[in-house]
Parts: sequence; structure tokens; C-alpha cells
Amino acid sequence: MRGVAPPMTTRDPAPRLPVAFAGTFGLLDMAGGDVGVVVCEPWGYEALCARRALRVLSDRLSALGCPVLRYDQPGAGDSLAGTGEIEGLAPFEAALAAACETLLRHTKATRVVLLGLGLGAALCLRHAGTHPQGIAGLVLLAPPVKGRLWLRETQARASMIGEITGSAPAPGPGEALQIAGLPLSEALAGELRGLDLGSLTPPACPVLALAREGRSAEIALCEALAGATGGEAGIMAGYDDLMSDPTGSIVPEADFAKVMSWLRRLLPEGGLAGRDDLVPAAAPAALAAADFQETLCLFGPREALVGVWCEPSRPDPQALPVMLLNAGGNPRAGWARGAVELARALAMAGIPSFRFDLADIGDSRPLPGGPAIVHYDPALPAQLSAAIDLCEARGGGSRVVVTGNCGGAYLALNGAVTDPRVAQVVAVNLQRFLWDPRDDVAEVLRFGHSSASEYGRKLFNLEKWKRVLAGKSHPIGILRNLAIRAWRESERRLAPFLFGLAPFSRLYRQVHANLATLTLRRVGVVLVFSEGDPGLAELETFFGEGWKRLAAYPNIAVVLIPDADHNLTPAAARLALRDQVIAASLGTRAGAGEATAAEVQPAA
Repeated sequence: MRGVAPPMTTRDPAPRLPVAFAGTFGLLDMAGGDVGVVVCEPWGYEALCARRALRVLSDRLSALGCPVLRYDQPGAGDSLAGTGEIEGLAPFEAALAAACETLLRHTKATRVVLLGLGLGAALCLRHAGTHPQGIAGLVLLAPPVKGRLWLRETQARASMIGEITGSAPAPGPGEALQIAGLPLSEALAGELRGLDLGSLTPPACPVLALAREGRSAEIALCEALAGATGGEAGIMAGYDDLMSDPTGSIVPEADFAKVMSWLRRLLPEGGLAGRDDLVPAAAPAALAAADFQETLCLFGPREALVGVWCEPSRPDPQALPVMLLNAGGNPRAGWARGAVELARALAMAGIPSFRFDLADIGDSRPLPGGPAIVHYDPALPAQLSAAIDLCEARGGGSRVVVTGNCGGAYLALNGAVTDPRVAQVVAVNLQRFLWDPRDDVAEVLRFGHSSASEYGRKLFNLEKWKRVLAGKSHPIGILRNLAIRAWRESERRLAPFLFGLAPFSRLYRQVHANLATLTLRRVGVVLVFSEGDPGLAELETFFGEGWKRLAAYPNIAVVLIPDADHNLTPAAARLALRDQVIAASLGTRAGAGEATAAEVQPAA
């Protein structure tokens, strides 16, 4: 374990096999080594943030020659159970045991390394104690020492997220807390309060344990486990950046390098020599409930893209299938599992749907030559077209509804321009009609959902300046963003009168040309906004005061959802969106004056 590691050779990531077990989906990277890796995700919001990074790590491990299985925890991602329905650790433990069995059954591996993050690390340590046979090693990243401290930290993070998003849902009956719209049941919380990793007998296999910086109890636990097993302890320096938010999450490169190096030293000589280039034949990975059946699908170039086809048990022959797009960096299950809930509600109405991850988001791998930041990339409509191809191949027909939030709304609208198979668009909290190539994508993703007035208030906020002086905020970026906004605002106001002579004026003309194209094709467009969302400013920019020029587009309607944040965290907001999408699929219009959403007519 302490010797110098042999040179690390890598190949392309292995082909992947979709699998289903224990009421959940998994993706199995089919490398040919005799030691596999099962990745056990954290719980809730942490899993949302870490999804892409764990896919990156899995790809690197499979490129070493290790078969790797990642899966959704019960009550998370695409699993059948609702998040709040998990009432103890037993479903998590059963899923981990089934994951190990699935990896061993489908690959040449005879032993397994368990890799867990957060609560997933606790599950891995417990599993190694109760199922020591065949466990070659443990990789524990940020393992929680005591469950009651983990619960306290999760509650604090929930409050912080609620303050940032402007929506802090209160726990419902039988719930201990909600974080980013994800409930944790009182029953599960009760069992977690008794969790104490320090009281467990150290496993019989070697352990790599990385603790978060500044967590003395966590560091002590990791050092004790490493010392007792002949393993290694260290610091996970990239944890905070990993868990910033799903869109801004940063892959912890240095920490993953430690994992790769340690695992390479652990593996037996020649243990990575084999490689299975052909995925064995297997039944489709499917999960079924009373109202739907879902199938995990690979599609697109090199089968890099991943999605879930949701087919209703009683399909409505008049319904158009619905394509559900990523919002920012949220995986396909959506913020607060909103996309999963929507897909299954659509199935109850007889409507099929396909939710999928765009390239380099969630489970989808990056495409060759793709950008470092995929959001608003001009190549994205081709990925939407590939998803529509899959819909047609599965018998969904050649006309679809497309919906998405924020960046997903942008793709829905612009994908409809490029692909005539899009019949209806439901664009939620659209921030841009067209991307201005002069803008920096990373900066807009960071600052784009705050108004200039909000930044002005921040400049005179004592607490904000304390953070600046402590090196935790970046005033130059805020000031630069304010200056650019002021310059662009004047350009926007004059755009209708410059006849394409200035950059934004040309973009203005292209937006109206695109909307005219959709009008001629009779593509219905519903622009759904949370009341007060910054994206509403786009309507003033392109349609004038009172949105008067919107009258030129009878196919476009605007709907406001009250008491909703940008992510549609409240359940009532997600129900309002559901009604709009069902109406688009079935060719009806949600009525005006409803309690959850009111249609806004263009000014006369």
C-alpha cells in the first residue's frame, strides 16, 4: 500500500450497460478488470450537486480497467420511491447489497471496492462490516461521524438554500426537514440520530478515508480507520466547491487523483489487464408502477447521452410526447425531483415523456470537441433532435412538446426553431431569447439571476463587505457585471430603432425572425414565469412597455406562477407547471384565473 504506484495507464471510458434493481436504476461501466467499484451516492441535495462529478470519477475508473456501478439511492433520482417515503436505512442497505451483486453478475469482477460520499460513505462502512466477503477495499469521502450532527448540518444547509432561492419549504406531516424541496422523513431521521461510525468495528479490508477540512471529529475517524486497516487518511479539500450548487459544482480533481492513485496501488498485479469491449445482451433496464413503465436509455453519438423513457400504462392516443430538459446543471430528475414527478403525473394523464441529461450534465458524457461549459452552447439543439429521434423510434410519433426551466427553456424555444417536429413549447423562467456571444457564460451563470438593483444593495451591505475582506466574495466580478449590464441596457432600449446596426440590434432582429418562424408553423409557445423572476425583463426588451409587440404573435401566451422561486421549489408551483404541460400535450389551454397560475394577456 505504501510503495510507489506503477505508471497509470488509461483507455477510453468503458461502454455502459443500463441496469435496474431494488426499485432503482444504475449505470454499469463494463470494463474487464477483476476488481469492480460500486459508487454509493450521498443523500438529497448533496447527491444533486455531486452527480456529474461522480460520473466523471466513474469514467476515469473504468478507463483504468475497473468495472464501475453507480446507482440512484432509493427515494432519489429516477428510483420508484418518493423521497419522503424512505423511513429507515434498510432500503439504502438493500440497494447497496443489490448493486454489489449486480456488478459481480454482469462483469468479470470477483471482488468489489465500495466508494461512498457523505451518507453513502456511512452505508459503505456499515456494509463492509456486515458483508465482509468479497470487499477488496473502502473509499470513504467526507464520512459523517454521527448521524445527529449530519442532521443538524443538513438542516442548516436547508435554511441557507431556502434563503438563497427565496423558497424555504416547511416540513410536512411526518417530515423532519426539507432541503431544496426534498423531504427527509421523521422515521429516517430517528434512525440517523443513532448512527455513530466511531462505534463500528473497523472493516477487514484497507480503507482510504478523506475528511473535510476543519472537521476534527471526522479527521480523527478517518485516521483511526486508516490506522486499523493499513489504509490511508487525508483531507478532501474540494468538498465545499463540489457542494456549492448543482450548476456551479466543481469536480474535486486533487481528491479524485488521490482516489485513483490509492486504488491503483490496491489492485493486484494484472488486475486491470482485461477489457470487455462488448456489452453482454441483457433485458432493458425498466422499472414499473401501476401507471407507467420507465426505461433507462443510452442514445446519441457513442451512446454518450442518458435518459429515461416514461410510458403510460393507459396511453391517450391524442397526446403528444413531452421532452423534459435540464435546468442548469440539475440532473434529469430535476430540482426537488420535479422532472420525475412531472413525468409520472403526465403518465397518469396518458402522456409519454422522455427526460434526459444533455452532454456533460448528470450522467451524460461530454461529446468530442464539446465546450468546457455546455450551457447555451449552439450545438445543444442537435442533442434535442437526437432525443426526438429516440421518441420516434419508441413509437411516440413525430410531433412533441418540449419543456424546460431556465437554460432548458432556452433550448426548448430555440430547439423548436431548428427542429420542425416540435409542436408545442412550455418555456419556464426563460432568461434569454438568444444568447449574446459577447457574454461570458460562466459569469452569467454566477450572477445572471440577480437584478442590478440587488447588486447595488449588496455593495452597501456591511456583511457582504466583511465577506469580501475575508476573501470569500469577488467584488471585481460584481462591479464588472454591473458595468456591462449598464452598457447593454442602453443598447437594449435602442435595439428596435437601430435597424441591425449594433450587435444587440442584430440579435433583436433574429429573435423576432425566430418567433415569426414559430408563428408561421403554428407552434404554440407558453412562457411560464415565477412572479418577479428576472427573466420577465426579457419581455420588456423584446416586446416593449406593456409587452405591446407580443400581439404580433398569437401563438405565444405568458403565464405567471405566484409564490414561486426560480426553481419552482414549492409543490404548488410544480403543480401549476404540470397543468400547463398537460394542456400543451393534449391540445388544450389551461384556463385563466386559476388559483395556481393566471394567464397574462398582452396589453392592447
